[in-house]
Amino acid sequence: MTTSIAPELVEAFERLTAAMLRRRGLDSETLPPTQRVALATVVCDGPLRLRALAERIGTTDATASRTVDALEAAGLVARDVAPDDRRGIVVRVTPAGTRRLEERRRQFAETLEDGLADLPTDDAQRLVRLLDDLARALDGR
Repeated sequence: MTTSIAPELVEAFERLTAAMLRRRGLDSETLPPTQRVALATVVCDGPLRLRALAERIGTTDATASRTVDALEAAGLVARDVAPDDRRGIVVRVTPAGTRRLEERRRQFAETLEDGLADLPTDDAQRLVRLLDDLARALDGR
């Protein structure tokens, strides 16, 4: 019988998340998780049609629309007419949205640096590769 390591991985991620939150309040003007994921997706993959954004963040069109409404009200994204279909709308990041994500990533990296400093460089690089492999595996299914 094979024992799953998934429960141990969940606990490890929970401990890591809790430790990071205790060390530093990331994103002083906290965005809800769906908004954070949507903003990062638009920064990395955008501009995107609303349906494509919904698919990439794993939510409904309605939830994606409300998420974009909130991000737009905060000045982090904007809606534009799609270049290939004047009836279509694409969501793009604003300069403020890019700055917001870059600042959050900087804070996140600073927090991780403290913990990574105790790991040998090879182990830290292996950790990055393994997390990337896990993310690709999950995206592929």
